[in-house]
Amino acid sequence: MNVEYFSEGLECLMYCGRKLSPEQRILIENSLIVLLQENRFSGMYFWGRITAIKNDYYIAFGYTTDCLKDRKYFYSVDQYQWQLLPFVQSPKIFQATVLAPDPFIGDPSLQTYVKLDPIFNIVANQVISISNPEVIKLKEEERLAAIVFIISEESAICPRGALYKMVDGRVIPNQMFRGLNDLQIENLSYYQLYRLPRNDLKTNLSKRSDYNYAIDFLDTIDGVIPLSQAFTLNMQRNERIAIIKSCVWLGMTFFHKLNSRKHGFVYLGDGRKNFDLLFMY
Repeated sequence: MNVEYFSEGLECLMYCGRKLSPEQRILIENSLIVLLQENRFSGMYFWGRITAIKNDYYIAFGYTTDCLKDRKYFYSVDQYQWQLLPFVQSPKIFQATVLAPDPFIGDPSLQTYVKLDPIFNIVANQVISISNPEVIKLKEEERLAAIVFIISEESAICPRGALYKMVDGRVIPNQMFRGLNDLQIENLSYYQLYRLPRNDLKTNLSKRSDYNYAIDFLDTIDGVIPLSQAFTLNMQRNERIAIIKSCVWLGMTFFHKLNSRKHGFVYLGDGRKNFDLLFMY
């Protein structure tokens, strides 16, 4: 959620029960403005909060030139002092993060041990051997960075046209974006994943008859598996606000005001994936 309309955005999310206390809102907003100026970011956003046993983790990110490739994530336990999240590259760290059974404690230096899934060696549709599961030493700070990346990749949303791809390949917020209209706001194909596209450009462009190379390069949420179950959309008619919730990552909520450039997402949850989704319908 953009710091420019931080308080207004949180009020929009109150319709679905997601909120912060007035003290937390003031601390976070003021500290993020300072963080924006100290790092000379072009944009600063509040990502959300991951609940832990001792101290909750508050997450924010900013960018300088490219809002997709150039994002830097920060975390805080007191809503005032922000620390840079490490960049995780190891696939085993991501696998251990998803398989970690224990909740977050609130101590970034804490180390736990996670047992990975065994590897099955299959030849001619027969299991030849099963390797012993590997045990990974997982630091909570690395686990936090990995879970923030995974949640952002799978459930962070922006409306179509909010991001603009320049000729040099940079992606920036579209200053000409004026929001979705009445005919578009309830259509999931007008909402895109706020991350680098995984589908081929031709695949994304072939889905639309009114395609635009500068804004239709991102993947749309109507193609996220499981289809028609990954996201739910609700309209607040009185306030003219669209609310989209992720069913895979419970706690990720997106809002967009009709005919307005104001939109954003916030995650307020425990960092656990909803593996029971397919059994809930």
